[in-house]
Amino acid sequence: MVPRIVDKQARRAAIVEAARSVFAGRGFQGASLDDIARAADVAKGTLYLYFSNKEELFYATFQSFQFDMVRLCESSIEREDSAGDKLRACLAVSVDTLCDNIELYPLTLEVWAAASSGPARERFAAAMKDLYARFRATTAELIETGKESGEFAADVDSEAVAAWLVGGLDGLMLQYWFDRDIELGRWVDSFLATVMRGIESGKGRG
Repeated sequence: MVPRIVDKQARRAAIVEAARSVFAGRGFQGASLDDIARAADVAKGTLYLYFSNKEELFYATFQSFQFDMVRLCESSIEREDSAGDKLRACLAVSVDTLCDNIELYPLTLEVWAAASSGPARERFAAAMKDLYARFRATTAELIETGKESGEFAADVDSEAVAAWLVGGLDGLMLQYWFDRDIELGRWVDSFLATVMRGIESGKGRG
């Protein structure tokens, strides 16, 4: 009998995806490896071939979501021409992705909690720092590109605007998680339009 060849990368990805669903529904504390094994349709022992414990699997789940966000933003940027359109597209796809995965927001809160105390603090704090830094850097780079082309005013502080845009989006999604009745799309569009008027060349100047 020929032994079955297992695509380990695909199996690991399937386990992470199953864990993502279980963690989103039950949280880190409420989820068990038994739950995840059942969701992934594998034996519990199989999980240990890829992850040493639940914390490591939780971390992999967070990394997977982070990778998806970055990949979608990069793809949206490539499809646009002007810096302004690239900036709008990046923020729009970020909002859409977060809305589509809003059930994962409690998972993000648990990552924040893990980053504040306990043995996982250093690892998760570094992950959160990297995530914010990557989005700030991408946003700041788009603004710098607009400054170089003359689309945005030369005196715009790219890093400061990027930090406020990323922080504002993060805070708005937290509000949306608590209150699904807020006009998320309109608020995002209106706020971004205000920011764009302030940074565009020859506009928003006293």
